[in-house]
Amino acid sequence: MAQQPNNKKKQASKDANRSVATSTKRTAPTKAQRRSTSSLLTWGAIVLVLVVVIALVVIKIAGGSSTPGKGGGSSPAPANIVRDATKIPASVYDTVGITSPSVPVSKPTEIKGQPALTFADPAGGTKPGTIYIGAEYCPYCAAQRWSVVAALSRFGTFTNLGVTESSSTDVFPNTQTLSFYKATFSSPYLVFQGIEQSSNVSDPTTGYKKLQSLTKAQSALIAKYDTAKYLQGASPGSIPFLDVGNRFLSAGSSYSPSILSGLSRSDIASNLSDPTNPATQAIIATANYLTASICATTNQQPSSVCGSKGVKAAATAMGL
Repeated sequence: MAQQPNNKKKQASKDANRSVATSTKRTAPTKAQRRSTSSLLTWGAIVLVLVVVIALVVIKIAGGSSTPGKGGGSSPAPANIVRDATKIPASVYDTVGITSPSVPVSKPTEIKGQPALTFADPAGGTKPGTIYIGAEYCPYCAAQRWSVVAALSRFGTFTNLGVTESSSTDVFPNTQTLSFYKATFSSPYLVFQGIEQSSNVSDPTTGYKKLQSLTKAQSALIAKYDTAKYLQGASPGSIPFLDVGNRFLSAGSSYSPSILSGLSRSDIASNLSDPTNPATQAIIATANYLTASICATTNQQPSSVCGSKGVKAAATAMGL
């Protein structure tokens, strides 16, 4: 009988150990619970990745990148950039006129005594012709396109404009711009031909990738007029080459691409509503000169454009 208390103590200790073991067993996660937790973490990671990807896509579509893109060919222009570049308020043209304090702007060269340049229109007739010949890798083309698009948009409508940037290995690298590759233009006043001969994608053996070839008629125009005979100091075949009706010519950019350095396409396009912006002033002053040139070939139509303050200032400066 003397051993009974010790036995009770031993039994109590065993019961306590079983209780602890049972408690531990109840709180330890099961395999199913572990799988559930792992699955939640996996799905959470997937959702996070999808959110990031969607955000990047939205930013790209909106054209809202704050830094210039790198060379990689052209792509369709976002709607906001097309809108900002082609629907510039008339007040901006009139306020800027031909004033560009930050960089000089050159006027187109007027030539006389040449046969009028006309192109066939969709209806089977002919209209005054304007032709642009350039390439996507060219930084001077990149600058000039903004003004060409702005000026022509006062006479008609572009479809399928692209966006691109000049070569990353040329001067003024990665200048952000629009592209005429695959674009069309409709107007009741004129016919426009926009040619991009090469992309900005370089091949180590063949040079820049070919995009569009010149027709015989287009080759004849650039061979005749894109020379020092008509354009002082021009090298034969200089780009960008612009011919408005065989009456007004330009080769190279009308202003330095340096004014666009470091700007994204969205920066450039959205600022076109601000007549105090230095890049806008260069683009719009050039556009007013080009508009005055086109008006001289369309019998000053439309009058709302050709009779505007900014265009009249350009026409006066050109001696028209």
